Amino acid sequence: MKDEDIQVFITCARRYFHSVDPSSPLVIEPPFVKNRVEPFLEYTGIISISGRAKGVVCFTTNSDLLRQILAELHDEPKDENAIRDLAGEIANTLSGNAREEFGKNFLITVPVVVTGQNFDFPFPENARNYVVPLVWRNQHAYLLVCLE
Repeated sequence: MKDEDIQVFITCARRYFHSVDPSSPLVIEPPFVKNRVEPFLEYTGIISISGRAKGVVCFTTNSDLLRQILAELHDEPKDENAIRDLAGEIANTLSGNAREEFGKNFLITVPVVVTGQNFDFPFPENARNYVVPLVWRNQHAYLLVCLE
């Protein structure tokens, strides 16, 4: 993955949050590279990528941000499953929109959703790990892009 490819994911995140509420701007802080895939917050949607690129795309955030999105979508969460599902749905939407830019050989899986910060997942070892900090309505999230 080239450094400029991260802009595709940033654009996808901006579009997603604009579609949820055009009056609440998404603040995107400068992306940076880490030695490993992190940080993880309360809920993380993980999409595995294969084909043109190999690795993962993750969207991680807290329940407050997810509840606010559900409220904007007029879908009040009745239980934790709705919140978990939304974390996976956002990761899937962002990856799917990036696929439109990268082409049909950018293959994505269905999302895996994990809770908490300690979990076991086979993250790629030889990939660049981009962290894109996001702030929406004073709630923090991260878009983690780890692709070879």
